[in-house]
Amino acid sequence: MRDITEEERQHYDRHGVVHLPGLLDEDWIGRLEAAFAEEMSADQARLNFVDFKVITPMIKASGAEFVTPGVESATGRFCISSFNWHRFPALATLFCGPPLPEIIAGLMRSNRINFYGEQLFLKEAESLHRTAFHQDVPYFNVTGDKFCTVWIPLDVVGVDNGMMGYVRGSHRWRTHAASGFVTQMPFPGSPLPKLPDIEGAEGEYDIVYYPAQPGDVIVHHANTVHGATGNSSSQDRRAYSLHYLGDDVRYREREGVTLDAGKSPSLKNGDLVDSAEFPLVWASDEGYVAPMGADPLSSDP
Repeated sequence: MRDITEEERQHYDRHGVVHLPGLLDEDWIGRLEAAFAEEMSADQARLNFVDFKVITPMIKASGAEFVTPGVESATGRFCISSFNWHRFPALATLFCGPPLPEIIAGLMRSNRINFYGEQLFLKEAESLHRTAFHQDVPYFNVTGDKFCTVWIPLDVVGVDNGMMGYVRGSHRWRTHAASGFVTQMPFPGSPLPKLPDIEGAEGEYDIVYYPAQPGDVIVHHANTVHGATGNSSSQDRRAYSLHYLGDDVRYREREGVTLDAGKSPSLKNGDLVDSAEFPLVWASDEGYVAPMGADPLSSDP
C-alpha cells in the first residue's frame, strides 16, 4: 500500500476529488472481490435491482425525463446494496481496518475517522442509462466539511462501462436536492433546490472523467457533483462506495431522505457521530478501533 502525496492532498482540497492510482494491492482487492460475491449470493431479497424495462413506464408516468437521451426502451439492470457491513465480517475488516481510514484521515486532515457505511454497485452489461449527476450529502443524515466518498472499482472502467465523472470545484456549491439516479427529478419532500441540467450542458462545467482499474481509488468530497456513464459493454461493472466522516461531522436528520439505514436511533441532531451505526474506526491518539466487537485488524477475510 502506498502513501498519498501532498500534491494529491492539495488536489483534493482544490477540486473536491482526487484519483489515487494503484493505492490498493492485489491481495486487498482479491478479498474485496470475494466479499462482493458473498454479498451478491447471500441474500437476494436485500439487493435492490432496478430493471430499466420495469421502471421506464413508472418514470414516464411521474413526468420525469431520463438523463440519457434515446434509451427509453433500453433494457439492462442496475443493482445497489447499502449499509450491510454489519452482516458481513469481511466488509468490516476491509473498510474499518487498514489502510483506508488512516489514509482518508490524512487526505481530509482529520484527527479521527468514523465509518458511515458502504454501498455495493453493479451496472450490468448493456445497462445503457447513465447515473445522473448528484451530490452525496443530501442522501445522508450528517453535516460537516470532512465527509468523503471512496469509490473502488473491481473491474477495468472506461467510458463504455460506467466511468465516473466529477464537476471540479463543486464541493463549494450549495447542497442540492437528492434525485432519482436516472432522472433529475428531486425526491419528494426535499427543501433543497434542484441541480442544474449538467447532462444537457457538460461543456459549461469543469468535468473530469477518470478511467480506472482495480487497485485504483477515487475519493471525492461528499458535496462534489458526480455521475457515471452507462454500460454499453458486454461486461458487468462492479464497484463499492465507502463513506467516511472526519472530526467536524455531526449527525443531522434531513427531510427528503429515503435511506433509513442512514439513520441512528441513539443520536440526535448536533451529536458527534459515535454510535453503533457509525462507529469510530481510527483516531490519531488510538490508532485503529474495532467497531461492534469486530476485529478490523484480523487477517481473515
